[in-house]
Amino acid sequence: MKPHIIAIITASLLFTSCKLVNVTDVVPVNQLEDANAITSVEKAQSALYGAYGILNGGTLAFNYYMPAAASLMGLTMDPAQMGFGYGENNVPTEDYWLESMYAGGYKLINMSNHIITKTSALSGSDPRKTRIIGEAKYLRAMSYFYLLRLFGQFYDTTSNYGLVLRLDPVKDAEVIPRSGVKAIYDVINKDLDEAIYETGEFASTFYASKIAARALKSKVLLYEGRYAEAAAMAKQVTTSRQRSLEDTFKIVFSKKTLNTKEVILQTPYDVGTNINNKAYAFNTWFVPSAYYKAFMKGDARDTMAIRVTGTRVRNGKFIAGTVDGAPANSDTEYFLRLAEIYLVQAEAIVRSGGSLDDAKAALNAIRKRALMPDITLNDRSDLLEAIRKEKVYELGAESGEEWYDLVRFANKGELDIKTFKPNFMGKDRYILPIPIKSLQASDKRVVQNPGY
Repeated sequence: MKPHIIAIITASLLFTSCKLVNVTDVVPVNQLEDANAITSVEKAQSALYGAYGILNGGTLAFNYYMPAAASLMGLTMDPAQMGFGYGENNVPTEDYWLESMYAGGYKLINMSNHIITKTSALSGSDPRKTRIIGEAKYLRAMSYFYLLRLFGQFYDTTSNYGLVLRLDPVKDAEVIPRSGVKAIYDVINKDLDEAIYETGEFASTFYASKIAARALKSKVLLYEGRYAEAAAMAKQVTTSRQRSLEDTFKIVFSKKTLNTKEVILQTPYDVGTNINNKAYAFNTWFVPSAYYKAFMKGDARDTMAIRVTGTRVRNGKFIAGTVDGAPANSDTEYFLRLAEIYLVQAEAIVRSGGSLDDAKAALNAIRKRALMPDITLNDRSDLLEAIRKEKVYELGAESGEEWYDLVRFANKGELDIKTFKPNFMGKDRYILPIPIKSLQASDKRVVQNPGY
């Protein structure tokens, strides 16, 4: 999808009758008054499918802009035609990616709120109600977590710079100020706790499940600093036997959505309804950075993660190919892979004061799959750094996890981001600014992040 088309889509979310509106006040996808309102379990299920569709289309926030923005900030991708400003941590407040990510996140939150509220009010004891509500809670938690990492001071639970918190469907233009970071984490954790019980067992990589809720919660707990709980939750995922590592690193990205053993949650795609242009963008609009190319040298994943064709160097994880027998530039987004949860488990064990042997076992499970030698370090600081680097080897130029790790480690004084980015402008640039249109529409009740 071309940039000018995206700008039009974004603008449609931001303006109503030519009046400036708060992008957190998006209109529900299923209007409360009309024939599409949730009046039955079948319509609730249909609305839930629409919510999943937000992950894959519309604003492209979740499967394109968020991973691209974070990867550009996190040293593994460079802008070739798009994304300027993100690599320099100097994004203008009127940037259309910014608006698309912010509006897209709140669109999913509002749709989830709509589903949770209306499905809960349905009469009858149809057991599908519980699962639908649980999956909507998962999607709401996921959206708040993704927005918090980009727009809130996620690394400081005492900070007042969290997000605008909405738990009910938007009904009017009421402006709500930002809640603190701790309040956002509390909502995320509550939703995920309930999703663990209310969603079904794993059946498809395209839908939320109990194991997906546990996997996401292990990440959230790690970010929140609740390390022992994060380690225990991650262990439930890695030992569940519901998902297993692929035999080789390459297979993860050649299988894509077909009979994958490792992926826990991802977006579907085809040449019709799910066209997202991601493979083209991640090979043309952005390229592997000089840092990433140098970093990967000597690792067995190098030639798969970075593809060299003549003089052209491209991302090897998202490759334009054939889908359903037809050429396609579409691709998936790996929201959760089992490999990442092993690394979450390893870090959480070390930070909680747990057994270094257990941490190394989780780390080396990924190293073995990559045909790399075991890590044998016995110093906690050195082991933490080895785990952080392993996440770059395994997850680089994929979803930007390495950027959030840099922020978390820097905030604890374990590294200096200027070592990697000499022109980095300081702690205020750990996160992005709130889009200017939302600030203007809030009559100053929503405050901007410091430094912007």
